[in-house]
Amino acid sequence: MPFDVLGQRRFTPADQIRFAAISGDRNPMHLDALFARRTQAGAPVVHGIHNALTAIELAATRLAPREPVASIKAIFRKMLYVGDLAEYRMIGLTEEKCTIEAFVGEVSVASVILTFGPFRPADPYPEHHHALVSPPVEAIELTLEQIAGRTGCLAAPASDAVLHAQFPGGCRLWSTGRIRAMLSTTLLVGMVCPGLHSMYGGFTLHGAEPAAAPLHFRVDASNAQLGSVRLQVQGSGVFGRIESFFRTPPVQQPSLTELAGACQPDEFAGSTALVIGGSRGLGELTAKLLATGGARVIITYARGQADAQRVADAIRGHGGDCDVAHFDSRADCAGQLTDLPAGISQLYYFATPPIFRRKAGLFDSSLHHEFEDCYVTKFYQLFSRFCAASAKGLAAFYPSSVAVEERPRDMTEYAMAKAAGEILCTDLNAFLPRARILVSRLPRLPTDQTTSLTTVAMPDPVAVMLPLIRQVQV
Repeated sequence: MPFDVLGQRRFTPADQIRFAAISGDRNPMHLDALFARRTQAGAPVVHGIHNALTAIELAATRLAPREPVASIKAIFRKMLYVGDLAEYRMIGLTEEKCTIEAFVGEVSVASVILTFGPFRPADPYPEHHHALVSPPVEAIELTLEQIAGRTGCLAAPASDAVLHAQFPGGCRLWSTGRIRAMLSTTLLVGMVCPGLHSMYGGFTLHGAEPAAAPLHFRVDASNAQLGSVRLQVQGSGVFGRIESFFRTPPVQQPSLTELAGACQPDEFAGSTALVIGGSRGLGELTAKLLATGGARVIITYARGQADAQRVADAIRGHGGDCDVAHFDSRADCAGQLTDLPAGISQLYYFATPPIFRRKAGLFDSSLHHEFEDCYVTKFYQLFSRFCAASAKGLAAFYPSSVAVEERPRDMTEYAMAKAAGEILCTDLNAFLPRARILVSRLPRLPTDQTTSLTTVAMPDPVAVMLPLIRQVQV
């Protein structure tokens, strides 16, 4: 399809902070790397409205005087991560419509459609006296039950001078008041409703008069199965709808109190277990189960030091023995984990990069290399080192995945790397003296990586992991 490149932009953390101040949308998914790592995104993402406004600003430089913008529609298809280089392409321009696509590489992450012409009459809107919502300092945490039927009105805090300075093209095409309305929608979604656990899917906004009132909103549909939340908005010179989603909150693994009785207090006594990636997810659960059974545990973290310390403190608080160490599978293994105590008898390897990734085609060689480096090369280097250092040999658990056989869409590189890891473990068991590695193709279990917008039934992780831990002890 022919297109005209309008420009490129790489959003920085400083851009995020500035936009958050202008819009009032300070959802930590956009600003806090440690918070974002426990969401479906996995890393900070650019505000959808910031992406849309950038597309409009670039398009405004190419649009000759014509009829006013009657409506704007935006679809946010994929995450645009902070640090990504976004390229904006005008893929269609007629007297009636202008279409801009934002790409990262050859993956379309968003579409913005400007429709020209006179304003259409506003849709009928119920006469409710909606309470004015002051822009919150922190994103409101709501449940889906609390979201259903929610109403109110609010306005982004930006002044006219700031709007004209930051978005001159948008103010010219769409008016200052309506640009404020767009900013109000990101404040609404990210901070008020759905709030903390939100994801902006897109909007359709039609121009209306006047353009100088707060933006009224009401939730007119929500679906717990799909996680979808649709809002109707009117005021501040626009009316229309917003499509958003309720993200599953970060997965909380069972506490030590909840795990009490799962195994005998001395069942794993005498073992010293190194749990790579033990700060959250299945690594956290495994560390807790080992400690509950009397093992000495060392857990590692790559970025979440506070999470690792929380797990260690919980284990110690219940009388267990747990230390914390830093290990990043993206870095060279040689200079890491060099000061661990002697006598490590077990290795549990839960290191992983983000699994679900944005890509353009069936296979991405760089993504495959990243997965293979983590799941094959780094596992081999760690296992070889600690096996050689152990007088009695080393027992290990290698978590493979049912993706190797089920082959879900867009997980080709992940499945290939896990399959290669299985082959490596088979050969280590066969040819490396004193090596004993248990490989298991785990089903989808509840972790931050596996949560989705839709409700998916998953097995009890304790029922899956505890028998495997017991097999490692044999």
